[in-house]
Amino acid sequence: MLIVLVLFPLATFIHELGHYLTARLTGLKDSRMQLGIGPRVLHINNQFLCIEYRLFYFIGAHTLSGEMDETSSLNRFLITLNGPLINAVTAFFIFGFYPMDFSSILDKALSIFAYINIWIAIGNLLPYKIKGRKSDGFILLESLWSIITNPRQI
Repeated sequence: MLIVLVLFPLATFIHELGHYLTARLTGLKDSRMQLGIGPRVLHINNQFLCIEYRLFYFIGAHTLSGEMDETSSLNRFLITLNGPLINAVTAFFIFGFYPMDFSSILDKALSIFAYINIWIAIGNLLPYKIKGRKSDGFILLESLWSIITNPRQI
């Protein structure tokens, strides 16, 4: 239950936070995170953060911006890359800087959390498109192709 109700949602939040913060830093002010599916149970909206938590918060998430289609290919590339990248960096810091002896539940949970972050990073970098929804990997390839073929749009 700890994995499904805490660790996966936390890793998903970290992933979406990477997208969200990069979108805000590149000038997309109309950005929001949606965590989960179903009816909205919590909505945080202030000048720094806009997050919607849904009833089933451990299933799916995405970051939305009405301005995403209007931004440059380079910005789209950076926004998309920083979701998986922050998961990979999180796993790197856990494995690289936290001395684990696996004798405590915390060490085991942190190890599982690091592996979940690796899984999310790799899984999101796979390029696929299902029913019009594009993976991070698909968007990265589209943006990279646009940068290569139209360097003036950067």
